[in-house]
Amino acid sequence: MLLVKRGELGHCHTLWGGKYPNAITANGEVPMRWINSIKRHPLTVAFALPIIIMGIYFCACQHVYPFGNSSLLTVDMGQQYIDFYAYFRQTLLGHPGQFFYAWNKALGGDMIGVWAYYLMSPFNLVLVLVPKSMLDVGILIMTLLKYGAASLSMAYYLHRRGLRSWVLPAYGLAYALSGWMIANQLNLMWFDGAIMLPLVADAVDRLVAGQPRRFPLLLAATLLVNYYIGYMVILFTIGYFLFALVRDRLHKAAVIRACRRFALTGLLGAALAACLLVPTFFQITQSKGTYTATTVNWQFEYNPLHLLSKLVAGSFNFDQMPSGLPNIFVGSLATLGAIIYFTNRRINWRERVAAGTWTVFLFISMMFEPLDLVWHGLQFPVWYPYRFSFVVTFWLILLAARGFKYLPDGISLPQMLLLAFVCVGADLYVWFNLDSFSYLTKQQVLLTGLLNLLAIIVLSLRGNAHRGTYVIMLLLSIVDMTSNAALTMNQLAYVSHSDYHTYTEALRSGVNTVQSRDSGWYRIGKTVGRTKNDAMEVGFNGTDQFNSMFEPNVPTFFGQIGQADGDGFVAYANGTEFTDALLDTKYWLTKRAGSTAFLPTESTREDVANYTGIGHTQNLNVYRNDNALGIAFGASANILQTKLATGSPLTNQERIATGLTGAKTTMFTARPFESITMTNNIKSMAGIGGSTYTVKKGGAATITYTFIANTTEPYYLTVDSSLTDNAATVRLNGQQVHLADSFRNTAVLNVTPAQVNKVNTITITLNKQSLFLGNVALYQLDTSGFKQTIDQLQKSPLHVTHHGSNSLRGTVNIRSKNQVLMTTIPQVPGWHVRVDGRTVTPKKVLGLFMAIPLTKGHHTISMYYVPPYLVWGIIISQIAAAITWFAFFRNRPRHAALPRFSKRLRQRP
Repeated sequence: MLLVKRGELGHCHTLWGGKYPNAITANGEVPMRWINSIKRHPLTVAFALPIIIMGIYFCACQHVYPFGNSSLLTVDMGQQYIDFYAYFRQTLLGHPGQFFYAWNKALGGDMIGVWAYYLMSPFNLVLVLVPKSMLDVGILIMTLLKYGAASLSMAYYLHRRGLRSWVLPAYGLAYALSGWMIANQLNLMWFDGAIMLPLVADAVDRLVAGQPRRFPLLLAATLLVNYYIGYMVILFTIGYFLFALVRDRLHKAAVIRACRRFALTGLLGAALAACLLVPTFFQITQSKGTYTATTVNWQFEYNPLHLLSKLVAGSFNFDQMPSGLPNIFVGSLATLGAIIYFTNRRINWRERVAAGTWTVFLFISMMFEPLDLVWHGLQFPVWYPYRFSFVVTFWLILLAARGFKYLPDGISLPQMLLLAFVCVGADLYVWFNLDSFSYLTKQQVLLTGLLNLLAIIVLSLRGNAHRGTYVIMLLLSIVDMTSNAALTMNQLAYVSHSDYHTYTEALRSGVNTVQSRDSGWYRIGKTVGRTKNDAMEVGFNGTDQFNSMFEPNVPTFFGQIGQADGDGFVAYANGTEFTDALLDTKYWLTKRAGSTAFLPTESTREDVANYTGIGHTQNLNVYRNDNALGIAFGASANILQTKLATGSPLTNQERIATGLTGAKTTMFTARPFESITMTNNIKSMAGIGGSTYTVKKGGAATITYTFIANTTEPYYLTVDSSLTDNAATVRLNGQQVHLADSFRNTAVLNVTPAQVNKVNTITITLNKQSLFLGNVALYQLDTSGFKQTIDQLQKSPLHVTHHGSNSLRGTVNIRSKNQVLMTTIPQVPGWHVRVDGRTVTPKKVLGLFMAIPLTKGHHTISMYYVPPYLVWGIIISQIAAAITWFAFFRNRPRHAALPRFSKRLRQRP
């Protein structure tokens, strides 16, 4: 046995690392087995601790399935990402071509950019192990593993810098459950970049010490798992590298060598990831890149003192998602420790100046618009602002840990007074300005003040004399970070497991009914909807999409034909019979009368009942649209010159029909209203293109339009985009006509009445104090003109003989001259088309679709999609891999130990 003096325990790395697990102290105390276990395996504890904490919270407090009926599906996680995860699972389990292209990305589109942004995390492999109907459970497992990995990554970095034992899980927990991590739990794909950051920083330290081989590999891995967050990691790494040069006090020649290594290996790391980055960059220029900001305001975005509110536990709620402040909460120990770092005279003053400069730059970046824009790749975020603030949390913890390492005797009295002054001042400022912080309560401020006081006491303990200092630090960190997680997540609402499961299975049953009858190529429409990515969730060709990597010409076209559109989303919710036929929505699913399943109504389409009923499931009716034109068909070459305008969706549909047939086509007839009345508490003021209605007093504010339908043909109402975001409610004869949640152009609504030759009422109820209402007009479909158009276009369909995930083949018989093969496949670079074995270049029509000029006669068509620049990216990555091998690994001994920092570097303050 080995006797250890009290004063030696803080410095004895062999004991602190657990080399002698059965050691006893001089006074005969025998440490408990579990305490020794923590000493021996601090990294394991760091990984397990956040998993245990969050697992208990999810199960016991939030009652996540299978421990209740809740889930982690909220906001974009429930409305977008889970559907991509289903797509990920389908791709790996049998449809590898979906890595390149998706027929169910709205009307079809490239997917490699979507994979690079959403789906490259290795943690996603968990989803393959769970049933497809239990993806929310897979997300729960992934979330817990990522929390653990973030803590482990941070603890490993600090372990490499010389810290030991219980302090590692304490700081790891501060990182894993930081304000940024908890607030962005719903953006799970960003976690991987935060996990990689400490590893990349450690690789930078190794590079500065003369061991660069890990840096390009880890940098490439960071860019591959999520290039967007990886870009932010690169920006931070540049500043961290400069700090490391000052910290390690290298001489001039060593600095030059380090800079050369950093630049060359950084480029090498980017080149290693080129196989994904190069084609993704091209896709960005076609999608997200089109929204790049061109003007910048040289201003601070908010009062800098308001950032103090984000140091309070639980400083986040739903309102912070669209336009909040940076989430930088890291707990009292890390926050106060970072302040003490700059007062620690054991640390070289040049290092503290360098750290202070970088700290100031980071904090200014979180409030100065030009720098904020740079961190976000020259694009202002749509929701979730200050996404780069995870680098600030890492930096604060780094400073705190480094400062505490060189503070073995605890903080001095002046330092205690400084911390007390800062804490009291910050808490008082927040307290007296609570009206400005809707996400905070007095209880939260008091809790944070108490934890800050405890942290000051802990930091004042003499580390060498009190073995319990590290125990208290860990316990304080647990209380601090757990309270932050619970207070934050308690303010959010989540989709229930039963709602998700019931809807998904009901939709899957309906889709299976269609697919068992028809193995051809077609699209499926539906009047119910949980998300705009239902087609990816279940696996069918749909029409909707919600996607940050979305080509803007698709929403433009949707808006031109009266469908919901916006930056990054489209929803085909209120189509006409003509657009149903044009877009090949051959089958439709509608909710059965009497069904009590969770099937939210997405659109009101009474005209779907005119299609052919072919069956039903327990919850859905199934219809076949015999007017569907197929994915491609012969049409007049006049469509090449057809132009569409905004604000006239039904006129645009007639223009499309005219261009396709080559003859003037009239399908929609304007019908006047019999009368227009409004309640007496509305004041109307006519303006250009419409009127502004203002509610003068309380009570219901309605505008009522009446008309008489003398036929069973479909009726359509056009309304202005001012009705978006629940600004008004529309009812036909007392029954709600469903509007899309959000749209930015004139929308088309189906208002076909159930009975003819009777007075029908359309009532618009204002949900706002003032509303501009324009483009309100009524139209009737001329069935004979519509049918004549469809009959002509159905004469030369493309008979599909093969359809794969990114390919299509078929035959067509063109019956006259000056024809094209009109498709409803978006024309984008990457499509390779062959006609009768010869390569042809397709034309773009209507600003979106692919059209292939053809001569009269029978033709064989084949097309396949390869992401542009994919081959070049692969070549670059292969060259970079060869360079990496020959530069760093070719002559490395087979059993060589991993490079480690020199003792001098590891111990230097």
